[in-house]
Amino acid sequence: MRLRVLASALASALLLTSCSATEPEPQPEPRYESLVGVQLFMWPWESVERECSFLAKAGVDWVLVSPPQEHITGAAWWTVYQPVSYQIESRLGTRAEFSTMVQTCTDFGVEIIADAVINHMTAQSSGTGYAGTEFTKYEYPGLYTREDFHNCNLTPNDSIENYKNLAQVQTCELLGLSDLDQTRQNVQQNILGYLNDLLSLGVAGFRIDAAKHMYAPDLKVIIDQLPEGTRIIHEVIRGGGEPVQPEQYLDSGEVWEFDYARNMRSYFKGEVIPPAASAIRFRDFTPSSQTVAFVSNHDTERNGETLSYKDSRYFELATAMMLAEDYGQPMLYSSYAFPARDSGPYETVKGIQPIDCAGVTAPKAEYKNYEWICQHRWQSTINMIRFRDVVGNAAVVEKYRERGVYGFAREGIGYFITNVFDTQEMSVSIQTTLPDGEYVNLIDGESHVISDGILSTTLPPMSAIALLVEPQEN
Repeated sequence: MRLRVLASALASALLLTSCSATEPEPQPEPRYESLVGVQLFMWPWESVERECSFLAKAGVDWVLVSPPQEHITGAAWWTVYQPVSYQIESRLGTRAEFSTMVQTCTDFGVEIIADAVINHMTAQSSGTGYAGTEFTKYEYPGLYTREDFHNCNLTPNDSIENYKNLAQVQTCELLGLSDLDQTRQNVQQNILGYLNDLLSLGVAGFRIDAAKHMYAPDLKVIIDQLPEGTRIIHEVIRGGGEPVQPEQYLDSGEVWEFDYARNMRSYFKGEVIPPAASAIRFRDFTPSSQTVAFVSNHDTERNGETLSYKDSRYFELATAMMLAEDYGQPMLYSSYAFPARDSGPYETVKGIQPIDCAGVTAPKAEYKNYEWICQHRWQSTINMIRFRDVVGNAAVVEKYRERGVYGFAREGIGYFITNVFDTQEMSVSIQTTLPDGEYVNLIDGESHVISDGILSTTLPPMSAIALLVEPQEN
């Protein structure tokens, strides 16, 4: 029987980039389902709701949304990370809009993970929150008073100065933010009340913002009181020689592995990718089964630690490689172009305008300020989600490395290879483990022939090839 490879319809979808219809066709159930998430950073609730139909068809399983609680006012993106109450009313939408969004997405089979800010409240001395709550830095009506916050007395202004000092990291203030004392019973109950409220609206779990700044056992006490099955993803930024590391939080949830994303930047932007083939590459990372892998997030694209939309081609290729690999659970990232580090999304007096990703199928060389990038809609990314689902738990074998080139097979089912040089093409002749035949490259739609299991081709600069054996239909 002749082995069928990727359908010609997929090649057409890749090549017809001028087509106005951008929603992918529903795919048959894969042999193995590997969860894929996406962070829709600063997307308003109504836009998330509208996008979930597309996400479901594309094979995205969960969405990380920005913090939903009431926060300080202002144009910067980080206002949503400075809570003033636990009302679900924010610049991203109302409680009713949030609830409708969660229900709609859940009905499509896309779970919502809410970014939960429970380490701190605001850094502002006083003000009025987005929903009208009046506050001072250490006084929040009906929630907290001064005694509910740490007073570390370890630095002149009580802010963290030395990340190698455990007491500073977990009792002093992060960037001047009033630091909650999670050992206090009423603090725990207020936090639990907020998280359970979100769960009652249908969210599947939480990304715990600034988890590193809370003592892991204290945080676990809170998490253990949540309903069984609540998903927890901790933000614990790995730092060399620091006393707080992500491994300390694995007994209460998953973690983001920041070094994975940092290495991706080094491989692609630095044009040095052969180390990716190392047998010990993941040795010092958190376990794959408890890790969310990512190429970029809202912090790292601003501080330069990782790739961003400004490196659009490398961002695309790194995302493809992440989806092709077998480490962690991949989280895509979708954001907007920002003129300055603090810039929030463009808003009018009516708020953040609805996001329209229609027509987005590929990265652009440049983006206008405040333009929504819609990275999750790039056709290569959608195709690589399919790649990941189909290869499932097939072993990574036949690793290939040469100067700016790294490739590997997902044994007998898929093959991925990339050239990270920005100006130099590279000729390769490589064992793929794939059956002989003609294949469509999931990255750019070009055809490639496998003969005797070998792919012989020339990789242009800043390119990748991803080949997939299409499962037989019953």
